[in-house]
Amino acid sequence: MDLRLGRHAIELLQAARDAGEPTLIAQAEAMAMAVGFVLASRLPDGEPETA
Repeated sequence: MDLRLGRHAIELLQAARDAGEPTLIAQAEAMAMAVGFVLASRLPDGEPETA
């Protein structure tokens, strides 16, 4: 689930950049940062996940 959420955030950001709309880009960047924060908070001891 976490991996899908991260990929979705990246795809949304890429689509916004492709569209070239500054407002969409800013919103997608904010959402991607929020998703990244949530995913990072789930890691034990703040250590990066290794796959």
